[in-house]
Amino acid sequence: MRRRSRMANLQTNKDKKYYIPLELTSENVITEEYKDCEVRWSKIGCRKVRTVLIPATEEQYRAYMRPIWREDKRKQRHGDDEVSADKLHDEFKLEPECDFNLEEIVLKKELLTALRRELVALQDIDRTILTMIADGFSEAAVGESVGLSQKAVNKRKHKLYALLQDRLKDYR
Repeated sequence: MRRRSRMANLQTNKDKKYYIPLELTSENVITEEYKDCEVRWSKIGCRKVRTVLIPATEEQYRAYMRPIWREDKRKQRHGDDEVSADKLHDEFKLEPECDFNLEEIVLKKELLTALRRELVALQDIDRTILTMIADGFSEAAVGESVGLSQKAVNKRKHKLYALLQDRLKDYR
């Protein structure tokens, strides 16, 4: 009987689900995909806040929580009077550590998906113009390639930018 309970315990650890607690604030945007997620009080660092639990992989969860755990451990060891890493970075003009921000990643992915959808809907000549400009070609070189003048390429490029900006305004 003891052996079965250990095996059952191992199986539940493999099936463990991970959630990233996203604090509910007026600045956070919750996408349609996560609107129905559970809302509850969670402890983020030393603070208790209302959160939405976003499903994540174990790797994403650990990458998101590791800086929070590190800061809590530092406070436990040294108290709040120690100089924080942020202050040191500001003082010595160091690059801040790259933090994992799930919300930012999700928003960027949605924007890129929408941008790809809009680019596919463009005419071939418009996609060629945007691609060549993105690759660093001059407007004159683009014009020679597509059979337009430099001025026509410039006007078309600005119209395309305005069109894409208007169609993607919901993602800003």
